[in-house]
Amino acid sequence: MISFENIDRPSWKYDLLMAYLRGAHNVIYYRKFRVVNPENIPPKGIPTLVIANHQNGMMDAMAILHALYGHDRRQPVFIARGDIFKKDAVAKALRFLKILPVFRHRDGGRSDIEKDLAIFNHAAQILQKGRSLVIFPEAGHQQGHYMSTFKKGFSRIAFTAEEINDFNLNLQILPLNIHYSNYFEAREDLTVTCGKPFTFEEFFDMYKETPNPAYLALNEKARARVKEMTPDIDFPEYYHEIDELTRIMREPILIRKELNNKLLSNQKKADMETIAAVHKLRDEQPDRFSSLMDDLRQYMDLLQKTGLNSWAINRKVSGFKMVLHILLSILSLPIFLFGYLNNLLPSWIAKHFAHKIKDKMMHSTFQYSLGTAFTFPIWYIILLIVVSLVSHHFWIGLLYVILSAITGVIAADLKKAFRKLRLLFKARRLRNTETYRTLCGLSTRIMGEIEGMLY
Repeated sequence: MISFENIDRPSWKYDLLMAYLRGAHNVIYYRKFRVVNPENIPPKGIPTLVIANHQNGMMDAMAILHALYGHDRRQPVFIARGDIFKKDAVAKALRFLKILPVFRHRDGGRSDIEKDLAIFNHAAQILQKGRSLVIFPEAGHQQGHYMSTFKKGFSRIAFTAEEINDFNLNLQILPLNIHYSNYFEAREDLTVTCGKPFTFEEFFDMYKETPNPAYLALNEKARARVKEMTPDIDFPEYYHEIDELTRIMREPILIRKELNNKLLSNQKKADMETIAAVHKLRDEQPDRFSSLMDDLRQYMDLLQKTGLNSWAINRKVSGFKMVLHILLSILSLPIFLFGYLNNLLPSWIAKHFAHKIKDKMMHSTFQYSLGTAFTFPIWYIILLIVVSLVSHHFWIGLLYVILSAITGVIAADLKKAFRKLRLLFKARRLRNTETYRTLCGLSTRIMGEIEGMLY
């Protein structure tokens, strides 16, 4: 295995890469990237162990990286699962990206796991220098808004860092929440929420006596800090019903609170209120909870049959607004076609290879890394050369590429707008049917149930 010595040393090459990736990630791939409460990030030079929920493959790491690097240009070191380091070429690339390997029991044999002792000590030394280290304590990602248990690797690193500094390091643990409006599509919203950093000196004596209970105690404390910022749907048997319920309740809650319902951080707060109300309903009135779940299942079945979604149900749009939407769609169609057609090939390549990955939660990782950050730039270089040669003018080729890139982003946004318009048409066409009336009735009854628990 290659050496990971001095992996934390600041690199100007890394800075150059970040200058490129920040635009690709924050402006192009995501429509809105927002860091909430960045003032909670400890200043550079203070030993900081960053922890977060883990849902969306490498995109979670990119979210944290851009939150920290965008704040004060720090270059954090990440901890990742060791099985991805097996090939030297991959390991060298990951080392350049400042990623250290940790092996889980299911990833490698005893010899691999024994290397973790050295890695834990190395990670502790990185923290000793006042650097920032990032780890996902769940040690794996999952599809959905729920949290898994925290593994001991995180707490072992934290205690090791304090131990080699005679428990005087004052290590800060910074909890983050990463939240997506959509896991799988580009031009969606992404929010990183920074919680207040905390220490864990109350567990030092426990650790000195018996480490394992101290590991578990720190895991419990850290998980609670991340959970309080996370929409954690911890109802495995009712996950899909409650996930749909959050979509039903999101807009009504935010309208009642007079909050911007377009802001993802506000949507997340509304979802958390809904989940809390469901918990309360289940604990206090289990019969009404069961009835609510039955209504949600019927509601979801009817949505599937009609091809509608919760956004379109009970949405009142005047005839004038519908005509206006149609006119705007017609006027924007040339822009859409230009952007769509000139970006079709690189977009298809990224999606084609992404969908070959069995792990669905890695699809956006491949679409971003293979598509936005790699295939699209190459495509634009080819386009620049071809158009310049055909037109005999470099400036025409350059203008064509710039317009292709800008309209490509616009086309992705317009595609979502066209999809919403289609849903509105379908809802208007079905509004006099018994099925649609049943859907509206179920929606009203479901909202009333939750509002009764909230207000």
